[in-house]
Amino acid sequence: MAVVTLSPARALRRPRRADPRAIVGVFLTLGALAGSVAFWVSATDARPVVIAVHDLPAGATLAAGDLGIAYIRADDAVYQAALPSEMLQTLVGRQLGEPIHAEQVLARAQLSDEVGLAADQVAITIPAHPDTAVDGRLRPGDSVQVLVTVTDKDRNEAHARAVVDRAQVFEVGRDVSLASSAPSATDFTDAKVGSIASVTLAVTVDQAQQLAEARRTGDLDIVLLPPAGGGQE
Repeated sequence: MAVVTLSPARALRRPRRADPRAIVGVFLTLGALAGSVAFWVSATDARPVVIAVHDLPAGATLAAGDLGIAYIRADDAVYQAALPSEMLQTLVGRQLGEPIHAEQVLARAQLSDEVGLAADQVAITIPAHPDTAVDGRLRPGDSVQVLVTVTDKDRNEAHARAVVDRAQVFEVGRDVSLASSAPSATDFTDAKVGSIASVTLAVTVDQAQQLAEARRTGDLDIVLLPPAGGGQE
């Protein structure tokens, strides 16, 4: 068995201690890392919603300059009541049912059922029938696409193309003389007011010209689109 003899200098040597500066450095590094993680979680959890840029009274027609986007963190119930940023473009031309204030999150309930015209929009009416307008299941404020189908009788071919990629329904015209005396349980309201006869759209001047030309060169179909971003208006 080996025996180690301790010299006086070796026996009195103090035990090693950690450098306080190193310990402080470790804690500062851990604190910075924790702060970065917390910031990343906070940033990724925030979701964009539509806000008002300035005060607007009830009945005002929304323009692009009236609305902005802000990132907020809130309960799911608040997000469901708010309007997501994906709907920003579809809100132009909508009217307010209630006043809003600057920097306020815009809620769905504050929108009026009526649709107004933006400064760069006009209204144009096109003919519609149940078999060309989603069975008449259209409401003011709905987003739609308009297709025109041109038939080449010599070749017995038909070609469809989009005339307007996205427009907003301004008004729906119905033929009250065709109202059913026995409305179905699935769509009582439409049956009571009559079959769809026309649709008035809020569009730009160029789109109105394209629609006017298309309705005289082919058959128009109105396609119901989901709100921008897939939400519900």
